[in-house]
Amino acid sequence: MIFGLVAALGWGVADYAGAVSSRRLGSLWVVLIAQSARAVVVTLYVLAGGHDVGLVAGSLGWVALNAVFSAAAYVTHYRALELGPVAVVSPVGATYALVGVVLATIFLGERPGPLTIVGGILTVVGVMLTSTDLVKLRAGTHGMPPGLPWALCSAVGFGVGGFSLAKLSRDLGWELGLWSSRCAQLLAFLAVGFLWRERELRGRFVLGAALMAALVVGGSDLLGVLAYAVGAERGFVTPVLIASAVFPLIAVFLSVAFLHERPVANQYAGVLLTVIGLVIVGLS
Repeated sequence: MIFGLVAALGWGVADYAGAVSSRRLGSLWVVLIAQSARAVVVTLYVLAGGHDVGLVAGSLGWVALNAVFSAAAYVTHYRALELGPVAVVSPVGATYALVGVVLATIFLGERPGPLTIVGGILTVVGVMLTSTDLVKLRAGTHGMPPGLPWALCSAVGFGVGGFSLAKLSRDLGWELGLWSSRCAQLLAFLAVGFLWRERELRGRFVLGAALMAALVVGGSDLLGVLAYAVGAERGFVTPVLIASAVFPLIAVFLSVAFLHERPVANQYAGVLLTVIGLVIVGLS
């Protein structure tokens, strides 16, 4: 569970920086910059460690699955951050853990006990409450919130992508699992960028503070996936997934610290519920 919490820290910082940089650069530029930085760092690590990359050939199906769903998840997630409020996008994205838990149960034979299931549900509900000001959400949204369809797509994509990364980490070790998934995802992102949204790439300039924010996204997200991959290799996937789903809390805390936002009653209740859920998962 500790690895899942470290993953949540990395992804929470990446969410905050992604929301800032996506509105300056465009979501696709942020994804491409962040993924390129991650792929370079992980490749250098694998080469320096002398790992046998030929082992990946036996898991190309899982690599392809991870690339397609994770690439779709990242693009739709940052598109959702570009269009809609973080208070809507982040909590919806956190439900990816439920998708991953179902897949781990089906394909890995994991059987989470009743306490783990209850703790997982409390954690996800707590994250959603913490990430949302219910009063403003009801008052300001009379129809579908901007970015919500993209956030729903990203939740499914992250669920499948997270599970497939866990499977690769178990089969190949976290080093090759992480390397193969990052490189394959980069190829998928390049295809998306030049075949689907080439106009956006031509219309934005990568300069200054926005570029630095995009690189922060890459570094923070790498910390997240690294911790997640190591945790999935060393133990059950279910508690890692549940613990990693608290990443929106980090974005909320950063908003309070740097944007001087004031939490409301349901957000305090959400923090308490999340802590209770994580304690239950840890004890179970």
